[in-house]
Amino acid sequence: MAKLGVSVALCLAFAVFGSARASSNVPVFVWGKPSVTYVPALSRYSSSEFAALVEAQIDEKTFTVVFAEDRLSAEDLSQCKLKTQTCFKNLQKLERKSYLPSVEEPLSVLEGSNAQSVQLLSDGSLSERIVPQAGGIVVVNLSGGDFSSHDAIIDALYNRLHSAYPNIVAIYTGKTPSFSYSSLVRKTRQAEPEPEPKKEVLKTDGFLMVYEKFMFGQADAAELTSATLTSAAKIENATTDVMQVRLTGAGAQVDLFFLLTQGSWEITGVWFDNQEYYLRNRVHVNQHFSYSCNDWEYYSFDLQKKIVFQEVQLQPFWPNAEGESVPSDRFGDAWYCVGFTSGGILSGLFLVLIFIIIGSYGITWMMDIRTMDRFDDPKGKTITVNAAE
Repeated sequence: MAKLGVSVALCLAFAVFGSARASSNVPVFVWGKPSVTYVPALSRYSSSEFAALVEAQIDEKTFTVVFAEDRLSAEDLSQCKLKTQTCFKNLQKLERKSYLPSVEEPLSVLEGSNAQSVQLLSDGSLSERIVPQAGGIVVVNLSGGDFSSHDAIIDALYNRLHSAYPNIVAIYTGKTPSFSYSSLVRKTRQAEPEPEPKKEVLKTDGFLMVYEKFMFGQADAAELTSATLTSAAKIENATTDVMQVRLTGAGAQVDLFFLLTQGSWEITGVWFDNQEYYLRNRVHVNQHFSYSCNDWEYYSFDLQKKIVFQEVQLQPFWPNAEGESVPSDRFGDAWYCVGFTSGGILSGLFLVLIFIIIGSYGITWMMDIRTMDRFDDPKGKTITVNAAE
């Protein structure tokens, strides 16, 4: 009946304590026999893997003593201190031991019908005397007291049992973890995505416009007054090349004037609340393109007031060459208000110019290198070079 302890324990895992436990991982120390195997300390072991490890150490001639704390976690082993010394000074001084920081229910492997359960009393004595014998398993339940006192009891009891029966395996573990790992896991706080700004869509026959925000007020004001333009209406004119669109909303009215000239359109005027405004940069766009700008600003002629469209895109639509109306439900290619020659482009051109100057200067120096046109004849007369040459 080889390897007695493990085969019985796997079949009757909960016979001693009589109640099922939820899956929990606790640390385990194994020491005693010279054949105790070193195992990776950073691995997590299931009950079956731990059973295979114990089965390799226990046979029919081995006596097994298990020291079981009510609650034990790997944090207890590293954080429990008495002044500057660890609470497990006797366990720490063991030279040959195997440490498994995370084992799934190790007592389910070690408890069996033939296991003797012994309680640690409040006075430090045991409820029953332990007599080591071949194939025996004793579970010492360490209840009450602290880790330091338990460490001293484990050391004294193990030394007594080892003196009486050298073929012994000692295991120190816990029934349940003292830390609730699930509650210690820090949940990542996910920033709520900012809602996308709502864009207003203004549409009428032959005109389409989208903007995010419209503001007006004094040009030097820190904050401008916001208004919402909700509708667009086309004002009929006698000239087909000129288009006037009136944008209206709560307490605001904007009139836009467009002119079609030789395949392109431009904005010829902007009126706000019956006052004319002007744009510092001229808007002149291909007939089939739309105009887009992040901050589209217009100033009054005295530069005291201004209006601003943010994230705006607009396009007037004229009939084609055959006189047919063009669909005005989608924009054409966008023509942005930013200039083509930006600061980055100017910086790049400046650097290229510097590299060209340096390269040209270097090439000029290389072309000025002259090679020797006369060489010494070892059998002839030595060449004499005068200073004049």
